[in-house]
Amino acid sequence: MKSYYSLQEKIFYFALLSRIVILGIQVVANWIIPDHEADAFVSPPDPDLSVGIVDQIVTGLIGGLVRWDAQYFIHIAEYGYTHENTLAFFPLYPLLVRLLANVAFIPLHFIINYHTTIILVAVILNFCLFIIASGIFYQLSGEVLGNEVLAYRASILFCINPASIFFSAPYSESLFALCTFCALLNYERGGGWAAPSLFGAAGCARSNGLVNIGFVLYHKLQHCSAYYYRLRSARSDSSNAVSMVLIVLLTFNYTLVPLFVASFCVVAPFLFFQLWCYKTYCGDEAALSLPPHLESFVRTNFLHSPDLGEAEWCYAALPLAYTHLQDKYWDVGLLRYYELRQAPNFLLAVPVALLVICHAALYFVDNPHILWSLGIPHPDDVIAPPKPRSKAKKNDANPDTRSVSSPNKANCSAPRGGGGGGRVVWCSSGVYSWRVFVYTVHSLAVCFFCLLFVNVQVTTRLVCSSCPVVFWFAAHLMTPDDVHPRSSRPSASRVRPEPLENMDKIFTVELVSKMPSNFWGQIVLSYFLLYYFLGTVIFSNFLPWT
Repeated sequence: MKSYYSLQEKIFYFALLSRIVILGIQVVANWIIPDHEADAFVSPPDPDLSVGIVDQIVTGLIGGLVRWDAQYFIHIAEYGYTHENTLAFFPLYPLLVRLLANVAFIPLHFIINYHTTIILVAVILNFCLFIIASGIFYQLSGEVLGNEVLAYRASILFCINPASIFFSAPYSESLFALCTFCALLNYERGGGWAAPSLFGAAGCARSNGLVNIGFVLYHKLQHCSAYYYRLRSARSDSSNAVSMVLIVLLTFNYTLVPLFVASFCVVAPFLFFQLWCYKTYCGDEAALSLPPHLESFVRTNFLHSPDLGEAEWCYAALPLAYTHLQDKYWDVGLLRYYELRQAPNFLLAVPVALLVICHAALYFVDNPHILWSLGIPHPDDVIAPPKPRSKAKKNDANPDTRSVSSPNKANCSAPRGGGGGGRVVWCSSGVYSWRVFVYTVHSLAVCFFCLLFVNVQVTTRLVCSSCPVVFWFAAHLMTPDDVHPRSSRPSASRVRPEPLENMDKIFTVELVSKMPSNFWGQIVLSYFLLYYFLGTVIFSNFLPWT
């Protein structure tokens, strides 16, 4: 009897394969293509550091991953926040790298130096974080979409996402995605204090973690609505208007304190880090001395370190280091990036922006009742998705590859009772489910913030590390049965997450080994694979990428 892999195992091994392929591509590209002389920060090497043969081998194998902002993360992990522009990078990821490197260096110091240990640990950590994040993403997708086919295919697409190189290089994307997906999964499974804490951890990894406060507000609004309807339904028929006022007051009181605490969990990491920056660069305490080679680097490049006295932003009306540095070093501001010479960077960001905007447009046009209700349904408006069958055993002849019908969007939004005056029933499965509303709004907020304020080429990696809906919609476009959800044919076609013949093969996945039959599916797959490969080659040679 054949031994079949579960869908969760297939995703695990495919995520592992996707990281190995990226490692191989960057090795070859870094060997055969000369590095571009980029005008970017490169951490100055310590002239007293001994470099052995093992250090050279490690550098040759993963050196192509230490490019662009990875230089900042490695520098911070090794030396800390030595000069002003390093403050733009939040501390959780470099802190984890430093802690793990300190442990790993104990047995490794006989063969490699500390700098190489940090690079090696940073890459291995991201490999592990990404693989775990892919599994969490699959669980999250299943909870939200209620459709195993879309959940599985979206997870496969996440493994080859257009910003894949940034999930393997020493960047904070993998850590941020893992914290964010874990928090969202916690909310989808009932919520609790774990979600705000995980959002707080995401905020310690990246500044755009502040946007996650929208999920907190939406979740508390859901709680408020459910609590209100529960109290109202329990009210006796003889209750008067005074009892309704009491219900509103109780609902408000029930929600207000948890909302404040949860919101503070999301915002606190940003505030505390800015407070530490102010204390370090604007306080009177003596700064730690820098190593000679770093001190020389800082002076030569006219950078500001804590030992040079107070920074210029200390006297601003709102002395936030982050906003000042984004303005000074990266020219971040409303429409500042809109210059003709930046046209190639806008073209790089166009595909992912189109995915986000097209999904939002289709979602809101087809679900105006969800839009005007802010995604908060009346208890009588929601129908539950079909109950999944019991999970098959690993060695079962019929593994977890059952056929799953596409949700009929027309049936989900049809008025109950057949009359035009009935209540509209909200769909609970697929990319047009009411549960997708908050993810759609979040992706739009992230996308438009990137397009209007920041260096637009980073849109791809910011969206791919924080917005699940872009992968759900891409999977939807690649699934023919979901492209035409209003089909009224009684024998609507049925699809499997993965063909049965692939379930005993560890790395074989139909979604990437076989071109989709529909046009938009072919476009989406081509985009993902092109950016997956091209981004790795370009990034590893210090050429501009997303």
